[in-house]
Amino acid sequence: MYKMYKSISVLAVILAIIAFVSGSKPIDASPIGTATPVIVARGKLLNQTAPIPITTLFTPSARGLYRLSLYGTTITADPASTSGYNYNLFWTDISGTSNYYLGWISSFDAAAGNWNQTCCALPTGTEVFQAEEGTAVTYQVTQSGPPDKAIYSLYWTVERLE
Repeated sequence: MYKMYKSISVLAVILAIIAFVSGSKPIDASPIGTATPVIVARGKLLNQTAPIPITTLFTPSARGLYRLSLYGTTITADPASTSGYNYNLFWTDISGTSNYYLGWISSFDAAAGNWNQTCCALPTGTEVFQAEEGTAVTYQVTQSGPPDKAIYSLYWTVERLE
């Protein structure tokens, strides 16, 4: 009889552990979106001295929500500069509308560093957007003001959030 009670006690402990580990999540529940964002594009452009024409960043293989993390910095200043560089992002969302985002890489290239911004005029340096499958997400860098002798660099990563 003692062995039977011992077996039942061990079985009860095992069932309690299984119940505790499984939590209250129903068996048929599935996770929403991806568990970890997937990197779909990354790159860097070093020692740039001129604007960059419209260039494909990536082309989504599926409609989804994406996050661009971008950092731009003036690595060599031009103290006489009255110019600056702007980062422009273009994408098409579910509405079929082409969207546009403007961010600053530098404002007056007279000082080195990311001068008063962490790129893109956002404290976090990120932009979240919804893009359509098969429609290229593009960017360009424009210069506001006359050419100067400043040198800048860009670093970016694009993640698919869902």
